[in-house]
Amino acid sequence: MKSFSNLSILIGLLFTSYGCGLGKWDVGEQYIQKIEGTSKLLYKYDAWGGRDSHCAGYVILDSSETFKVDPKENLPFYYLMGIPNKTVIEGVSHICDNSCGEVYKKAISNFIPLKKEASERQGIHVINIVYQYKGFAERGGGIERYHFENFKETRDSLFFYNLDDVESRNGQHVDSLQFRKTDVTIMQNETNDINKIIIQDLVVDRAAYEIKSNITYYLTPKSKVRSNSFSDYGIFKEVAK
Repeated sequence: MKSFSNLSILIGLLFTSYGCGLGKWDVGEQYIQKIEGTSKLLYKYDAWGGRDSHCAGYVILDSSETFKVDPKENLPFYYLMGIPNKTVIEGVSHICDNSCGEVYKKAISNFIPLKKEASERQGIHVINIVYQYKGFAERGGGIERYHFENFKETRDSLFFYNLDDVESRNGQHVDSLQFRKTDVTIMQNETNDINKIIIQDLVVDRAAYEIKSNITYYLTPKSKVRSNSFSDYGIFKEVAK
């Protein structure tokens, strides 16, 4: 069953460069997604520094470059909106806009973007679509967890079959789930067996860019599945330590 709707928002807030400083960083988690048609890589990482400082986010690097934590190079969003390509990367973030803290309950919810910010990194256009915090939070659907038996991948989507819900007490069975490739992350062990697939299922009406829903799915295979069973297109894969 769904958790509190604000939980995905809190995860997003943690997954930013807020509080990042200078100094030595210990990278806890690191994932790579290849950007098709380029020599560029999109990194997704999580790192800790001195005095419990925390830094996380997305960074574009050329494949010839060595990754290092540099908060100034972090992309400005919390989640990807779609599959990055050689031309553009789109992501979303949110700001308070008088809808946080004590004024949260009184604020009028807004589900369409407040603004769009454009920049450029490594020759790729970066679009950050900024939403109101309350509107983004209210369309959040929390977390769902399933064990899956089979899957199918197309160029822009993922399908999972014969799933068992492990989040709710009732443990309902689901025949299938379908996801667009938005922000998909594969966690794997040292032999490339998949431990877990995390999908940030952000659904946006492209006509007005209205937020429809934002649910985090944790999918675990019922039997051994290698990460190379999935393509590198539109999917982050964990970097071996």
